[in-house]
Amino acid sequence: MNLLTDPLVPVTTAQGQTFVNLPALLAGLGDDTVRRIDGLQRHQEDAFHVFLCYLAGAVLARDGDWNPVRDEAFWRDGMRFLAGDAGDDAWRLVVDDLSRPAFMQPPLPKADHGKLKLQAETPDALDLLPTAKNHDLKQARAARAQPHEWLYALVSLQTMSGYFGRGNPGIARMNSGFGNRPVVEVARSREQAPRWRDVVLRLEAHRRQVLAGSLPFRDDGLVLVWLRFWDGKTSLSLSELDPFFLEICRRVRLQGDGEQITQAAGLPSDANRIAAKEQNGLVGDAWLPEDHSDKKGAKALTVSADGWTADRLRRLLFEDGIRHTLLQKPAPDWEGDVWLLASVLVRGQGTTDGFHERHLLIPAQVKRRLFAPKPQVDPLAALAKEAVELAGLMQNRVLKPAVLVLAQGAPEKLAFDDDTTSAWWQRFAARFGNRWSDEYFPWLWSLPDPLDRAEARLDWARRLKAHAETVLHEAERILPQHTGRLWHARVAARRAFNGALYKHFPDLKEARHERIA
Repeated sequence: MNLLTDPLVPVTTAQGQTFVNLPALLAGLGDDTVRRIDGLQRHQEDAFHVFLCYLAGAVLARDGDWNPVRDEAFWRDGMRFLAGDAGDDAWRLVVDDLSRPAFMQPPLPKADHGKLKLQAETPDALDLLPTAKNHDLKQARAARAQPHEWLYALVSLQTMSGYFGRGNPGIARMNSGFGNRPVVEVARSREQAPRWRDVVLRLEAHRRQVLAGSLPFRDDGLVLVWLRFWDGKTSLSLSELDPFFLEICRRVRLQGDGEQITQAAGLPSDANRIAAKEQNGLVGDAWLPEDHSDKKGAKALTVSADGWTADRLRRLLFEDGIRHTLLQKPAPDWEGDVWLLASVLVRGQGTTDGFHERHLLIPAQVKRRLFAPKPQVDPLAALAKEAVELAGLMQNRVLKPAVLVLAQGAPEKLAFDDDTTSAWWQRFAARFGNRWSDEYFPWLWSLPDPLDRAEARLDWARRLKAHAETVLHEAERILPQHTGRLWHARVAARRAFNGALYKHFPDLKEARHERIA
């Protein structure tokens, strides 16, 4: 099961479905004969994309010519060069000699050979150790998995994992072991081949930028981290590594019977494989935005369980407390529409809180405004931030009191700490949030240039009012209420809604009076 020579990766081409080796996959992405890489689960797609981009970038950096359209033989030779004395073992999925590396599996000291313990009998069980009831993946579903499933699981585990209890450290490209690794990229196409080519070309400038910065990477540093012996106690320093180092974080070995991979065995590790804790995840990753919102210092962006909210995407697009990498801006010569592609697997305490993905279309005319010099962007950025604040104001100061009045049957004094009505409120708050979030970016993109801020603010307030009224109507239909107090509660809720609305949104009251007049 040699990734350099054996056709193990399923792909779709113009001729249909087939299997290719890893060098042929890179060649097919380059010349556009590979239309799609098959068999990837949603949460694995970006992990494998990043792996393929860094792999190609490392090979091309050593060649000196960054043209990504190369033949299979070129990529095979380049990958063998990265492996050095390890030879093809570095690209085999199973190597029985534990003192030799295997693909994304480090060689182990002889004293540890007899200590390996069963870790997973299926790729799913290896890939996502923590699971949660709200996660859309199920473990251990493949009784006899194919080699490519183990390949994808290894890449996902070794390049995206955080800390998972003692003996299971996380990767360097995230802020602490309890963080996560967002993958954020502005792309011209969502198709795998053109997206890969664009990234590989842009990685040349990113590499120069990283090597010229403060991180101690070496231009000829180690790329395949799994080549080095790992006793679980020692770490590699950044000064030993290439900027495009292909990371591992766990001591695992795949085992098989010669024809089939049957299981993965593992050993605990006391130390992180990469010694970079003080970097807070900022180790030059081209896909990982820098979070500068904390006065304590910069760190890699960590996405919370609510995922890619409208406000988080706003902060990302307008660099509000977040700093872009080169991949998070369009190339200067790009014409037409672009996409903001963002994904992350959010981890909780021993669980996953869900896979979050967002593909946001940025029309060409908006792209020119959004990625212009800062003075030109500032008016739109300020309005975008104010629009989110107005949504919060509408939710918490207008809609919430009205829903609580309705839920509690119009009491003399609202009980904001009542568990039952608070649970109902969370449901309606989520409905309101979803409604305005869905409209937020299309509305923002539709605004004229130059902006009429007052008119835009009024228009957005009207839209928020309409969404809030819709949710209040839903609450009237859904909330359990005493029949005798039904109409009284509804009238009181409407009174609370309108009173708060015109108190916090006086422009709406003035506009209403103008229409009446």
